[in-house]
Amino acid sequence: MKKIFIIGGGCWGSTLAYVYTNKEDLKVSLYEPVEEFRKHIISYKKPKFFKYVKFSRRTKIVEDIFEIENSDIIIFVIASKYLYDILTKIKETKINLENKIIISCIKGFDLKTLNRPTQLIHNVLNVNYENIFVFSGPSHAEEVAQNKPTAITIAGKNENLLAKLQKILSHKNLRVYTNNDIIGVEIAGAIKNVYAISAGICDGLNLGNNAKSALITRALKEMLILGKIFSAELKTFFGLSGLGDLLTTSYSCYSRNRNFGEYIAKYKDVEKAKKKVTTFVEGYYTTKALYEISKKYKLDLPIAVEVYKIIYKNKNPQDSLNSLLRRPLKPEFQNYYL
Repeated sequence: MKKIFIIGGGCWGSTLAYVYTNKEDLKVSLYEPVEEFRKHIISYKKPKFFKYVKFSRRTKIVEDIFEIENSDIIIFVIASKYLYDILTKIKETKINLENKIIISCIKGFDLKTLNRPTQLIHNVLNVNYENIFVFSGPSHAEEVAQNKPTAITIAGKNENLLAKLQKILSHKNLRVYTNNDIIGVEIAGAIKNVYAISAGICDGLNLGNNAKSALITRALKEMLILGKIFSAELKTFFGLSGLGDLLTTSYSCYSRNRNFGEYIAKYKDVEKAKKKVTTFVEGYYTTKALYEISKKYKLDLPIAVEVYKIIYKNKNPQDSLNSLLRRPLKPEFQNYYL
């Protein structure tokens, strides 16, 4: 029996705990780093802001990070903003992680280093990159928790472990595919949130389906540009973790990033929009990271830049729309694949 230790009791972390508790060959432990939320889960056997999950007796809610020592697979399902602190806490335990499999479900960047989550995990914990994987795709927790069909990707370098994880992580209506392009899967999962915010702004401005479809198509082009810079495989961006996740996050009523963008357009107030969403908006922080990356590598990412200006420079969304529409005309596929 494999032992899974999930770090993060939010929507997705709690859903994964709920799903895998129902597999008889798995033993699941859930650790929520935030004490307030952890106490709530222990008391009520369910996440504080998520109505779709209630844990069974088989789900072990742990109070101490030291219990990570008894696990075979560690799954990080926390906001990128808090990853470094959690990794530092794990490092201080001096627990031997050499033979453990580590999976990241984190969709963002470290704001200080601009590292991807797997890079940060590798650097802080000194874990072999062969044992680090990324789990990503169009997978809103609300639908997975309701046992609606979902397809997702597990990415990593170790082919043998990939095949094993594919079987372990697949379950009834959760179909898992494998991918060797860990960089592409990780980048796509992070930056699609920025473009989902732009899609929400589009909705908030009532621009219609024509505009939104064009926006998402051009957003995919920007994702390809970033993927090329970091030597990702371009086909990844047309797969589940790329286009698939981009579409879901840009259209779904469950999308915090899309909803955040819509509220920005409606209220013209970023802080009010954040409060309206109530839960953590990963794209808010990723937008800043993506802007810094675009400056560092001198990339032409006009949509991402306008989202940054709206969020961090208080630019009016309508003015950003005008800036995009007035850009110089050019062929559709100019430098599309670089």
